Amino acid sequence: MLRLLLLLPLTACGVLADGNHPTLDRLDAALPEPEATVSSVALDVLVLPMTIPAGLMDTFIAHPALRAPGAWEEADEVVWQDPSGSTFYQAAIFIPKLAVTPIVFAGAWTLGILWGEDI
Repeated sequence: MLRLLLLLPLTACGVLADGNHPTLDRLDAALPEPEATVSSVALDVLVLPMTIPAGLMDTFIAHPALRAPGAWEEADEVVWQDPSGSTFYQAAIFIPKLAVTPIVFAGAWTLGILWGEDI
């Protein structure tokens, strides 16, 4: 039961949201709409070998790549924009800012991948 509760937040996967699967969207737009049931089944048999790799590519390559720019902007906003304090203070925290930037980026990128939104 505990495992189920821990996996519950993953049910809102960002890959399943509209607009987060560009390869499948292009494939769907390129295919004709069959008017009869028989031609629909025949088309499904032909298209299925293309949709599985396209879906995997969307899940593991395209969707994470589309979320990276938003995560970078989030890391830039959180860590680098709107500095406060004197020039000496900003110089003193420069190295810690460099160290925390990849951590903030990775967190924002992971959340963007999981929930499909720029956080």
